[in-house]
Amino acid sequence: MYTEFITLLSGRTLEEDQARDLATSLEAMIREPEDWMLELECEDVGQLAVELTLCDFFLIGDKIDELHELISDEFAEPLKPFPQRDGDRKMRASEYFAWLDRELEACDPPWALLEWRNGLDDNLHVVIVRRSDTGRILALAGEMGFHVGPARGD
Repeated sequence: MYTEFITLLSGRTLEEDQARDLATSLEAMIREPEDWMLELECEDVGQLAVELTLCDFFLIGDKIDELHELISDEFAEPLKPFPQRDGDRKMRASEYFAWLDRELEACDPPWALLEWRNGLDDNLHVVIVRRSDTGRILALAGEMGFHVGPARGD
């Protein structure tokens, strides 16, 4: 289950043996956390372990316009600039993520942005995944007790 989860979260870019090695590492981190992790809530340990295992695939930002730049940098062809509301005001997070979802859906292949809710800080933690894998990722996350969902800015 962990191997499939990692494969999907990585956008299917990892070789099977790489995904399996990361899955083994992730499972060990979750099942036998180090002393410093014992201070965290159990659910936070798992969330953090996934992020640490797949740190190359997670994007973290404290402001949506900064996060937009990080997301855009992940694509060979950059995304459109961060959108502005009338009067040059920035969009609300919920408006931005709805706009971004449409942009990512129009890509070939279609992508989706998932928000990883780790509860350890106020930053936005996101991962870009193939849109076709979103349902399975959410199902696996639910089975494993991870807090993940479509990025909405809630």
